[in-house]
Amino acid sequence: MPRLPKTNPRAVALKVLIRWEKGKPLLDEVLSQVLTKSVLPDERDRALVGELVNGVVRHLYYLDFLIARFSEHPLDKMDPEVRNLLRLGAYQLLYTRIPEKVAIAEGLKILSQRKRGEWIRGLVNAILHKLLENKNCLPEPPDFNKIYYLSVKHSFPEWLVKRWLKRFGEKETEVLLKASNERPALVIRVNLLKVSRDNLLIYLQKDQVPEAKACPYTPSGIVLEGFRGKVTELKPYHFGWISVQDSASQLVSYLLNPRPGERVLDACAGVGGKTTHLAELMQDKGTIWAFDLYEWRIEKLKENFQRLGLKLPQVFVGDVVEKLNEIKPPLFDRILIDAPCTGTGVIRKHPDIKWARTEEDFLKIPERQLRLLEGLSPFLKKGGIMVYATCSLEPEENEEVMQKFLQSHPEFVIEDPLKVLSRTCPEKVKELCLEGKYLKTYPHKHGLDGFFAIRLRKT
Repeated sequence: MPRLPKTNPRAVALKVLIRWEKGKPLLDEVLSQVLTKSVLPDERDRALVGELVNGVVRHLYYLDFLIARFSEHPLDKMDPEVRNLLRLGAYQLLYTRIPEKVAIAEGLKILSQRKRGEWIRGLVNAILHKLLENKNCLPEPPDFNKIYYLSVKHSFPEWLVKRWLKRFGEKETEVLLKASNERPALVIRVNLLKVSRDNLLIYLQKDQVPEAKACPYTPSGIVLEGFRGKVTELKPYHFGWISVQDSASQLVSYLLNPRPGERVLDACAGVGGKTTHLAELMQDKGTIWAFDLYEWRIEKLKENFQRLGLKLPQVFVGDVVEKLNEIKPPLFDRILIDAPCTGTGVIRKHPDIKWARTEEDFLKIPERQLRLLEGLSPFLKKGGIMVYATCSLEPEENEEVMQKFLQSHPEFVIEDPLKVLSRTCPEKVKELCLEGKYLKTYPHKHGLDGFFAIRLRKT
């Protein structure tokens, strides 16, 4: 049987989905690997692959429910190629502006190129046409079981729907599910060492993003409304004026509030989104130590520092607690722990998260988070500041981890986030500061990624 063509974006998307379904690895990694080996010189074709793949994964349960309703053959009995081709076709028909004839014809074309039999092509053609005929009156999942209904309708695993129903109630849970399925507008952070937000807004509105607007929660965020391109298409990106970073993530650095000349530790730096922001807030003066478990992330972090024109930090690959115990460095003025988490607050950007996670994660991951807090707290100066943050909505990873840590560390006290953020951020930020303790953001309430952060002082 001929291989899937590398020059057809739908065939490339199909290959990604088959690989992802087989092992449920990180979708972004599979997408990157397959795109690297494809022959898609046009950036628009590469963007289409990403849109199709993420769209199918985002709406997976509902697409499967509809396909099953219009097929006499069980989905789990179909071979992966046919099953995922049907998902691709259904997604294009229901969620995109791609002409309906093109959506169906391109799928059949792939089957022909793969020398699939007439019976298979007829099956796919019939199911997609039935779906098209019923597009304006699609069947709904039965609602006598609310968990099942919401799970299928919004494509979330039942265990997560059940958990959120218990916490938020039916009405708010449905709003949260909807918000977690909406593709957010791209948000950028302005490098205020190089340009003011007002001047950059004028530049963007005149040039490439007429609908760009200031974020109401941070002094450095710009929401690129209506922009569907890649950030690398924007000239300010290459000038070192901007970074891609959601406003909720920006607020974490403002909460730490590092000062010029200080020694700062970024314990889980990733590719440097927050690390570069810390350097900007420090006026690029002082010392930053950045750790991550993966070398490729540290290499990307270095690239981001160079692009932004910032002094490179001290970088380390490996377990931050083990490394610091080996090195025994001078104590830090401030420590940022952007802890590894389940990521339930960023499902709108990474839809595969909801399929990758299990209930067991809420037992395992908090143990790692507590280990980070316990292991890093000795490296903070007396009077120093530590911020703990996650992009999770779950109390096991947030309030409960913090409660356990504070019970055994009375030398740490919580500081009111509003007192810190009100110095630098717009007044609207007070909506996000709760009980004089926490910074919390939600996609369905604030239009931001879901984040939790808390600021501690060592007494």
